[in-house]
Amino acid sequence: MNIPRTLCLASLVVAFAACAAPFRDDSHYVPTGPKNGYYILQKGGPLALRLGYHYPPTSDSGSVMHAGYGVDVVAFRFNRAGVLAASPAYFSQLDPDQDITRRLAILRKGVTTWPEVRSLFGRPNWRIKQPNGGLLVYHEVSIYNPLEQDLSH
Repeated sequence: MNIPRTLCLASLVVAFAACAAPFRDDSHYVPTGPKNGYYILQKGGPLALRLGYHYPPTSDSGSVMHAGYGVDVVAFRFNRAGVLAASPAYFSQLDPDQDITRRLAILRKGVTTWPEVRSLFGRPNWRIKQPNGGLLVYHEVSIYNPLEQDLSH
């Protein structure tokens, strides 16, 4: 029996099995009140696609040169009057940032305006005019995880 050949074959089988693993989507709704809340979404997940967030401008935080740093994205849908028309969405690279979730928790669909969102999250990185006259807005949020940075050095 050729041990190197067997090990190589076993490695290939494990690699193919890992690639064939089903896409695990942990997207979910987080209620913050009787009629309010926000979504935690995974880019490309079924819930994100169903809600109309097809291509949020997320970037990979897995760079060895920038360990501990990353970019999450929060998304908002506004109606023609500039009022939040749907629950906000949060595309988190790792664990959701508590500061961002606290800010999202105070937003109210049908009440919160675009200037209020801008005061909480800054100027948007992407604005996409919607067919109904509304606006889809993406804000990139820089994330810093000192534990990840400390472990990489």
